[in-house]
Amino acid sequence: MTEPAQRFRSIVDVLGVLQRPDGRVLLVRRSPKQEYAPGQLTLPGGHLEYGESVATGVLRELREEIDVDIDEADLEFCGLIHYGGGAGGRLGTVFTSRQWQGEPFNAEPDKHTGLVWAVPNQPPPDCHPYTTAVLHAFCTGTLYTPVNWPRQAREVGP
Repeated sequence: MTEPAQRFRSIVDVLGVLQRPDGRVLLVRRSPKQEYAPGQLTLPGGHLEYGESVATGVLRELREEIDVDIDEADLEFCGLIHYGGGAGGRLGTVFTSRQWQGEPFNAEPDKHTGLVWAVPNQPPPDCHPYTTAVLHAFCTGTLYTPVNWPRQAREVGP
C-alpha cells in the first residue's frame, strides 16, 4: 500500500496595489537590515494571519505598513501569484484600490526606509523579482501567475 501524499502547505501573502489617479502605484523600500529583500522595493503587504480572510489580511497590512484605511468594498482582487522556491513557495493574493483614507506614509520605519510612487509598467530596477512579476500581471490583467517554477508550469512575467 502506498503512503498518502503529504498535504501541501504554503505561506500566503496579502499584497496591496494602491494606484493614484496618475496611474502610479505605491511601493515600499525595505530596510537594508531586513532578512527578506533588503533594500529592495516591494508592494505593501505581508503574511495572512490565522483566522483572517485574504481581504481582511490585506486591509490590516495596509493599515500597519502605510497607515491607510480602505473600505473592503473598494478592494478589487487582481491576481494570484504562485512564487516557487523554498518549501513549496508561497501564494500571493493581490488586491488593488484607487480609494483610501489617509496619506500613505512609512508607518513601520524599523522595516522600511521609505515609499516610492512608481509607474507600474516600468518598475524600478531595484524591485524584488516577486514585485516585478506582480506589477507585470497587474498591468496585463493576468489573474494567475506562476513565478520561479520549472518550465512545465506556465511562466508569466518579464
